Amino acid sequence: MEQNGTQSVDDQAVQWFVLLRDEDATAEDRRAFAHWLAFDPTHETAWRSVERMWGGLDALAPEVARQRRKPRRNSRLKRGAAVALLLAAIGIGWQMAPTGLFADYRTAIGERRMIVLQDGSQVDLGAASALDVSFSTGERRVRLLTGEAFFTVTKDAARPFVVAAENGEVKVLGTAFDVKIADGVAVAVAHNAVQVSAQPPDRPGDAPVVVKQGQIVRYDSAGISAVDTADLESIQAWRHGQLVFRDVPLDTVLTELQRYRSGRIALIGGALGQRRVTAVFDATKTEQALDTIAESLSLRVYRAGGLLTVIIPNDSAEKTPVGD
Repeated sequence: MEQNGTQSVDDQAVQWFVLLRDEDATAEDRRAFAHWLAFDPTHETAWRSVERMWGGLDALAPEVARQRRKPRRNSRLKRGAAVALLLAAIGIGWQMAPTGLFADYRTAIGERRMIVLQDGSQVDLGAASALDVSFSTGERRVRLLTGEAFFTVTKDAARPFVVAAENGEVKVLGTAFDVKIADGVAVAVAHNAVQVSAQPPDRPGDAPVVVKQGQIVRYDSAGISAVDTADLESIQAWRHGQLVFRDVPLDTVLTELQRYRSGRIALIGGALGQRRVTAVFDATKTEQALDTIAESLSLRVYRAGGLLTVIIPNDSAEKTPVGD
């Protein structure tokens, strides 16, 4: 199965699930799936979630469940229909069992929350995000389970402050920085400096990287990226109710908009996700944002209530970036 590097792990799991249920799935497909499943622990977590969601379709939507058992004359149409149905089910499931349901702190879709921790540190928790807190006498540790958070840390030399996210962590004494989970983890520093380390699942970790004010670094299952200059204005725009995108792939834009609206967004069309978007959107007006994107990129938007939004290309689609 060909995968886009900007796809979320959940979307990859959906595609694998649909492919393997297809009667045309090959032994090579199954070997590739086994490799994908073992590559990162988050893959297995996403896969199990999809299995549970599919198994619960009978309870959530009996008519959908009956349709998925009907034979299809065309394998391509069958896959497309199954993907749409499963995405719709996941759209329901997100509302029923969001990531971090039992976290110490969490936010709903479109919600932002300011948290003051027991040491006086502040956390601006972004939309659809979740955070666990575990303080001890020698360390202040929190784990970002999903989403995004901006940390303003109170200095305490005796108790370092550690933010864990996926397979890495950020160590600080006193500073302000943003951590975002999206196709890996991005750490951007607004004040002072932090130390970022990561432990890939299949090899020794890279040496820790110091990230200074105005810089950003990313890490994922492959390791830590080079330190780069951060666009702090765009990165922090969400704290002021705006979503800023500057020459960003459409896949990334839709993933971000997803955190501010209910229901699932499905982009149908191989290369569409790589079209570039430059725009500023109001975080409370995501439907207008989708319409603006569709008009600028010559796409069509189909909505199924608040459950599923499907975006497909027009035959005469242009490659003009939004905002140009």
